[in-house]
Amino acid sequence: MAPEEITALFATAAATFPAITGQPTDDNLTALRDVLYPLLLDIPYDMNGPDNLIGIIEPVAIYMATWGQAFVPPPRPPAYPVIADDASAVVRARSEAQHARLVADYESWDAAERAVSKFIREAIDEVYYRDLRHVRSFYTNVTCLQLMDHLTANCGGLHPSELVNLPTEMIGYYNDAEGIPEYINMLEEAQRKLARANLPMSDDQLLAIASTSILASEHFPRPTDEWEARPRAGKTWIAWKAHYRAAHIARKRQMLAAGTSTGGTAHAAMAVGSTEDAITPETFARLDGYLDNLAAAATTERTTLTQLIENNATLTASVTSLTASVAALTAAYTLLAAGKPPTPAPATSAPFTRTRAKLAVNGYCWTHGYRVNVGHDSARCKHKGHGHKDAATRANTMNGSNANKGWDA
Repeated sequence: MAPEEITALFATAAATFPAITGQPTDDNLTALRDVLYPLLLDIPYDMNGPDNLIGIIEPVAIYMATWGQAFVPPPRPPAYPVIADDASAVVRARSEAQHARLVADYESWDAAERAVSKFIREAIDEVYYRDLRHVRSFYTNVTCLQLMDHLTANCGGLHPSELVNLPTEMIGYYNDAEGIPEYINMLEEAQRKLARANLPMSDDQLLAIASTSILASEHFPRPTDEWEARPRAGKTWIAWKAHYRAAHIARKRQMLAAGTSTGGTAHAAMAVGSTEDAITPETFARLDGYLDNLAAAATTERTTLTQLIENNATLTASVTSLTASVAALTAAYTLLAAGKPPTPAPATSAPFTRTRAKLAVNGYCWTHGYRVNVGHDSARCKHKGHGHKDAATRANTMNGSNANKGWDA
């Protein structure tokens, strides 16, 4: 890749990268590296060795752990290869080819160093790295690594007081993720952030957070049962990721076959399919809105009709009771008007009072399972879980909760 192409590559990336306002945080610098790393890795460099240009901004310890040695900037090669006058044609060709590689590596490194330094300085306000400025040479002799190390040492977002609540926040990541793959990425990014703040979180802690969140969601009942049945030695973070990624794919296929979208992992399911060529994502979004509105209207009408029936029954009972009371009062008044005391009414049982059992026999709710109160079903549930299905019944649970199954047997 020619130096001009490298310069243009980073100039294009800088034009689309949003400027960082105020003091850069660890999240800002991480986003900056996420843009620069792939570009640097794509530039051919040290073709016969382990080095690559990511070393111009990656921390030394991390680079050494990944590539096995520290990154050393290449020295400027001589203008011409040093070849003995009596060298053979083969030796001369090899020396010239080796010199050409050294020149290409140096030019690539030099162009990348300059372009990345400019990228960083344009993305961040100078006030946060002005300490590195020389009175005469300005930033000419400041390397990208020195610039990034300075910004990292003075960035916000890594102090223990700022991260003390991060493990607690990670418990809620599942509700914000679009699917299992994104959820895994969110957890591991938080783990890396805690490591940068010297507050390391183990894979076992990630496993505990992820397992608890999935268990509480009840989105993957069968895969969760299979996971819980595993021996303790087989429950590792790597195994968890493989197990639930497979469950995520199976769920996408199921929801694509059903033609439904319920948010969370369902969004990922609807994002892939053979019908994308015929129906655009915008059309899918409108259809989802129409279906949601229809479902909400049907649920509202059904709830309203049920309430009207119950109210009508209550009013009928009240009218009957009032009619009997009026008849009794009329008879008593007639007797009093004739000068006769009214005949005491025979003792009767207490007035009929409509009662209902607290728990519904044969009831079912997709989120809460089989043991629910009267009037509580999938459609009228007031605390619907992620992926809730209003049409689920005891006869067709639609892969809903199996909690308290058989309590009324």
